[in-house]
Order: sequence, then C-alpha cells, then structure tokens
Amino acid sequence: MTHVVSDELDLFLAHIGRADEVEALTLVRNLLGRGVPGERVLTDLVIPALRTVGDRWANGEWSVAREHGASHITGRVVHLIADATPRPRSAARVVVCCAQGDWHGLASTILAALLRVRGIEAMVLPPGTGAGELARVLPDAGADSVAIGCMVSTALPGARAMVEVARRVGVPVLVGGPGFGPDGRWAGLVGANGWARDARQAADVLASPDWPTITTPAPRLRHLPDAAHDSVGLLRTPLVAAGMAALVPIEGQRSDSTMRDGLVSAVDALAVSLFLDDHVLFVDFTRWFADVLEHRQVKREALAAAYRAFAAQLAHMPRAGSTLTAAGAVL
Repeated sequence: MTHVVSDELDLFLAHIGRADEVEALTLVRNLLGRGVPGERVLTDLVIPALRTVGDRWANGEWSVAREHGASHITGRVVHLIADATPRPRSAARVVVCCAQGDWHGLASTILAALLRVRGIEAMVLPPGTGAGELARVLPDAGADSVAIGCMVSTALPGARAMVEVARRVGVPVLVGGPGFGPDGRWAGLVGANGWARDARQAADVLASPDWPTITTPAPRLRHLPDAAHDSVGLLRTPLVAAGMAALVPIEGQRSDSTMRDGLVSAVDALAVSLFLDDHVLFVDFTRWFADVLEHRQVKREALAAAYRAFAAQLAHMPRAGSTLTAAGAVL
C-alpha cells in the first residue's frame, strides 16, 4: 500500500478544486475502508493537497473563493478521519488552538485528528480564541500541554500572549506553522517550550518522554516595552490610505482588494518585525507579497512606492524606517 494515498492526490485535488464534497469524502472513505491508516491519509493526502491549494492561490491560478471552498471540504475530510478513529485511551490531553489573530483553524483541526489517531486526547479551541479565553479554559481542561499553530507571522504577538498565559499556570507549549519563520526562528522569542516542523513531528514531540510535564513562566522580551510596534498598528488606516494613494501614478485608479488587503498585512508585518526586533520577518513578507502581486500583473515598483509612503508617515520612528529600507532593497 506504499503508493495508495499518493496515487490519489491528483484526484482528491480535482474533487476539492471543483467543490465536490461528496466525491472527496467518498474517496477518503474508500481509502480508510481499504485499510489505509488515518495518519497516512492525513500526512500523505490532506496536508500535501492543502499545500498545493495555497500555491495555486498564491500564483493566481485559483481565486480566494475557490481556495476557501477547497479548504472547507478538506476540513470535512479531516473530521471524517477523526470520527472514524476510536476515542483515545491515553490519560494525556492537549489543548490545540490557533494563535490569537490567526484564523487558519484547519491546521489545528488536522493536528488534533493526528493526535487522536496516535491515541492522545485533543481539545480544539475555535479560531478567534484569545489569550484571555485560553486562561479561563486551561484550569478546567486538564491539559498536559498546549499546541499553538500560527500560519501567518502577523499573529506572533497573539501567540506570545497565549504562551504567556499557558506557561504562567505551568502548562508547557509547543508551537508550529510557517508563521514562526524558517526553522522556527521566532518560536523561542514568543517563549515556546518547543517547535515542530509539521503536524507529524508535533505529534512525535508531544508523545515523547522528553517533553516536559510542567514549565516555568515565559521569559520576557528584553527589548520591550517599546511603543514602536503598537504605534505602527494604531496608524494602520492612514498608512494603508497613503500606500494606496502612492500607487495611483503607477497602477492608475485601482480598486484591487488584493493590493489593499496586502498593504494591511504589510503594516501588520512591519509592526510584528518591530515587536520581535527582527528585520527578517518584514523582508520575508515583502518577497512573498511581491511574488503574489507579480502573478497578478502588479509591478514591484508599486509596492516600493507604497513603502516610501509608509516611511514618510513614520519618519519619527527610526526603527520602522530602517526596517522599511531593508525590505525595499529586495524590490
């Protein structure tokens, strides 16, 4: 059965790409019925399919609506796999959630399903759960660990807040997802006890005898308090307006929601770079966003012009200016 799941990947992508929920669920039921383990369906079919869906949105091949539809159906598939798995007998219990400010709940659902097939009980908190709600849930959840997923780096301050409340009551935190940067470079900055590259590694770490059973409070960020990141966030609306105005001589009177939404994310990414005191986050965001725009026939010069408008608005913040300069160098 080595190639059973991988051979079905193209067919599964075709089903979710045309929002055919019935065929997608039937395909997975048939795999499970043929004895393919639920873990393999998750790691060899569902996760690779989602990566492809993200790539097809980024390169402009799929619209946002099509990407959302495919993700919704994939979520139904994950629930099917979890429901087909016997209830775990292990005493271990993990609370799984997205970082505060990150609405990509499917990653948490996938990890919870994978933990369940490994025999570990998982409680999934819905997207939008904040640090305050996590603090209220933990005393009654009986959690041995918290697993926090972060798909977008702009949610790292929210991840930090959630790590702090968990570690304050002695519950160790594992984090994962591309939001923590290449090789999890920002996992330590947000105070996590550990980082996992993917859902399979996360399940391995949480089941390992080396994973701590209790922890101390998260260490503070030495460069904080620093009002720069908060100030940039508060200026989001005028910054985006200035950035859009700077595009007019280059792109004309555009009402491109991708551009506007992207500038909102750019402001948030700039704020988080200041929060972490690391230019790399904003530079990496800029490379990614410039590629997304190029696939939509928007010139890199348009983004450079928006950044110059940001810099003019933030002339009183030297750290913001140097970060914008570093990012502008890659455009």
